[in-house]
Amino acid sequence: MRRRDLLLHSTAAGLVPLGGGAWAAAGASGPRIDDPAGGSAGRRLVVVLLRGAVDGLNVVVPYGEEAYYAARPTIAIARPGAAEGAALALDEHFALHPALAALMPLWEAKQLAFVHAAGSPDPSRSHFDAQLFIENGTPGRRGTADGWMNRLLAALPEPHAPTAALAVGPILPQILRGRMAVANLPLGPAAGNPLAVDRPEVADAFDRLYQESAQSARVMAIGVHPYVTGAAHRIKYFEQLYDYINKHRGVVHWTGQEIYDWYAKLVPPPRPA
Repeated sequence: MRRRDLLLHSTAAGLVPLGGGAWAAAGASGPRIDDPAGGSAGRRLVVVLLRGAVDGLNVVVPYGEEAYYAARPTIAIARPGAAEGAALALDEHFALHPALAALMPLWEAKQLAFVHAAGSPDPSRSHFDAQLFIENGTPGRRGTADGWMNRLLAALPEPHAPTAALAVGPILPQILRGRMAVANLPLGPAAGNPLAVDRPEVADAFDRLYQESAQSARVMAIGVHPYVTGAAHRIKYFEQLYDYINKHRGVVHWTGQEIYDWYAKLVPPPRPA
């Protein structure tokens, strides 16, 4: 999907640029995601990352600044009313790109706001570092492992539902990575393709291992990909698989962290010389 199409098709939510290619949307009125009856249930924050770039000066045009036209003699958007395809006035200083005319009703209803000239305080000229800092929320610190939206989820009142946070895309973005569970919905034609956890062969593999364990211990590793938590039928299947395994005697469940802690005690790390 083109960026322009995304903006035009998302007008019902009210997009708000966060700077650095990030846009947020929170509807000020109308039906809520979690309330089919259209009541006033909890609000939702939607962040859309436009990866790559967006020309902010031609999206929200500072037509009141002569320097804008001096610096862009060939690509500047014409002042409101100056010619066909001119910018659409937002106030006496700023205007909207004419291709985004569908956003004007939201602006006029005071359901849309633009944060102009926003950016990171870090002086990095690396596109990749700047994008990382937008997502981890710690400008200048590349080592931050989690994203600011995951930390926000941890700070919200409990209980946290399985879909309290939802990512839409092929992989979980950095902005939502962290210790809090986040559902992930893939996109495209392959979104509904079955995963290993969807197949009955997983339970069959456990049965074979369980039979072999009469002679010696066996280990079965199950990795829960974010795609599993992003689809209701996969969550249900995983619950059924877990219940099935629990019916067998002598089965011990360890998480990855528990295995690491056990191994660290068994084989202490070498001391520095």
